[in-house]
Amino acid sequence: MMMRCPATDCGEAMQPDYRAGYDAVSGLECLFCPRCGHRGMKARDGVQLLFTGQHEYVFSYGPSLSHLKVILSTVAINIFRVQGIPPTQLARHVADWALLTGQVCGTVRFSGDLVLSSCYAYCQQQASHPSGVSPV
Repeated sequence: MMMRCPATDCGEAMQPDYRAGYDAVSGLECLFCPRCGHRGMKARDGVQLLFTGQHEYVFSYGPSLSHLKVILSTVAINIFRVQGIPPTQLARHVADWALLTGQVCGTVRFSGDLVLSSCYAYCQQQASHPSGVSPV
């Protein structure tokens, strides 16, 4: 799946960073944006949902023991539900965004001033173009 740059006002297709390559231990592949130079990562086999409870979603990737916990606010869930994006899919987009911004473990809270966040813009882009590729 093609990933788009999470940097605000960019959205260029991320390219594999062959210098940094693929880390077989973590299952993460390094990417870079040819337009703005942003660097991030993606899970080669995608993020895998381990478990969920209330508005919390825990994802793993590859053979790594690391995990990302995504906590969605009720407001975020309602905004994207209207667009036909179920909470689990929204949480997956947030986990992908976290990896693209360099966060490989810990907790990501999708709340606060959503409209001004690059995470919100990334999730909007994913919701508009479910294939993960959007026109530039």
